Amino acid sequence: MKTRMAIIIGLSSIATTALAASNRISNGLIIHTSGEVAIERQNGLIVRPTSGTPIYPGDKLRTAQNGQLTIQCADLGIKSIAPGENQLNSCLLANETSKSACSNEVIKCPDRGDDKITWYSAPIPYIISPRRTKLLEGKPILRWNPVAGATSYKLSLRENGAKLNWEMTVSGTEAVYPGEPALKPGASYKLIVDANTGASSENAVGEGDIEFSLLDEGEVERVKSEVGAIDKQVANESSQKLAISSIYLNTSAIAEAIELLETLPKTGFETPPIYRILGDLYLDRLQLVPQAKFYYSKVISAAKPDDIEELTEARYGLGQVHSAMRENQEAMRYLRMAKDGFKNLNDLPMVEKIDKQLRDLQRREDRK
Repeated sequence: MKTRMAIIIGLSSIATTALAASNRISNGLIIHTSGEVAIERQNGLIVRPTSGTPIYPGDKLRTAQNGQLTIQCADLGIKSIAPGENQLNSCLLANETSKSACSNEVIKCPDRGDDKITWYSAPIPYIISPRRTKLLEGKPILRWNPVAGATSYKLSLRENGAKLNWEMTVSGTEAVYPGEPALKPGASYKLIVDANTGASSENAVGEGDIEFSLLDEGEVERVKSEVGAIDKQVANESSQKLAISSIYLNTSAIAEAIELLETLPKTGFETPPIYRILGDLYLDRLQLVPQAKFYYSKVISAAKPDDIEELTEARYGLGQVHSAMRENQEAMRYLRMAKDGFKNLNDLPMVEKIDKQLRDLQRREDRK
């Protein structure tokens, strides 16, 4: 009989970054930089931004004579800061009830308390994509976790809980849905993967709702219109992709946003904030702990020693990841480093929150 270990992780409030836990909600992000540029936070911290760096109300955006910044506001509007300018962040205040801050799609929401997710370490072909997402296209990329010893996987779909008349058997861990039978807007779908070892994605008990659905025609047309506007406003192709991913996220097209973001490092466009965004999406939107661990670790590797914000947020994320994996000592190690970072950022609510998490972890360790 296969053994499975349920791993519970308590998660707290999130917006786009860990700083949102102290009620600081990002109202935009940097999508392109050139030359010498800087952000002065309200607490006086000077940040050297890269693509994906969040901006907050009250930030001062600075460019030298050879510098330029392009930002995307939370309302998806694009603004440019010309060379030699020193501007106050003029993006509108973020809507705290928006999808980017807190909604049914986001696990960690303060109005719902400390929600929990369950993670299983068993060797099963758990679904990586699509899950907990809406889709723009009816031919999604299907991805799942490999199972040791498996040489083939049988794929099937459920539509509104009933088995759809479609199956496919493949040898790898990725396939494209052929589009027939056509997916219908308004219907709810769930991918099922059965390995020839007997392991099934259905064994991932406790994942909650991992179904996906198709956006209706009107929503798709609106997204296409917004994407078309980006093409005209942003010249750099990689910056375009980053901006378009925000449009997808605003429509809860999480899977397609992740697909787009994951192409950026492959083309040499890799920054700690982009890795951190991917870590946040995998952990907070998709409830996928291993993938979150991979990207938070990439932040640690890519960030410079003085990039205190991204390092602090990634360490906090890794603390949650190791806690989920029942690696208590490692979780506490990362949380202590994150606590020191939040102290330096003068983020006292996060310091207090981590203190509580450390106490809980120590009690769990003492019970072992």
